[in-house]
Amino acid sequence: MKNRNWFWGIFFLLSAVFVIASQVGFFVQIGFVSILATVLLAAMLISSALHRNYFGFFISLAFLYVIYRQPLHLAEISLWLLLLAAVFASMGLSFLFHRRPKDYMNWHHGSDSMKPTMENIDDNNPYAKVHFGSSSKYLHGECLKSGQFDVSFGALELFFDQAHLSPDGAQVYLDCSFGAIQLYVPRSWKVIDKLNTSLGGVDNDIRLAHPDENAPQLTLTGNVQFGGIEIHYI
Repeated sequence: MKNRNWFWGIFFLLSAVFVIASQVGFFVQIGFVSILATVLLAAMLISSALHRNYFGFFISLAFLYVIYRQPLHLAEISLWLLLLAAVFASMGLSFLFHRRPKDYMNWHHGSDSMKPTMENIDDNNPYAKVHFGSSSKYLHGECLKSGQFDVSFGALELFFDQAHLSPDGAQVYLDCSFGAIQLYVPRSWKVIDKLNTSLGGVDNDIRLAHPDENAPQLTLTGNVQFGGIEIHYI
């Protein structure tokens, strides 16, 4: 614990130096929001490396690349290609250096931890948040009516295949900023996309869905900012 306090103490002192230094030279192009994002992303990068959280590590690198692309005259690469490369890189390292379950399974409601977590949620109105980390949620509600999931600087997987929708359908609110959410939904469900995007995107290939004629609806609402949401039909 003492070593950890020393580490983060030095980190934030260096962050203070960076804030001042950012106002001179070519860094003058960087605004306050970018400086704040740099400090947060650097913290996420370091902590992800320490905990072998590959997704958090590469995602933070992708966003740092976007922030410093112009000041450092780096090659023009779209955010979506960077995020896609980050996902593939994290998946590749996860397969190559797979950890034992006891190293990464942490069963609890919600997640603010840097470590990847997994959780079973038996609730018809589930709620969870993921900040600076990654998590997988397996929903088991017998009459799913609503849900709320908040992701910032992290990644969330939501599995709906073991849940049952309310006969009146369900409305799920998603708030995704500087992160990624992946939904795994049964092919027989009707999914209505009402998400608002701002410098983000939603990938919903409805061609893979085969909804039943009288199937209830899963309505997705919320906001996507500097992030992405993918809907997979299984």
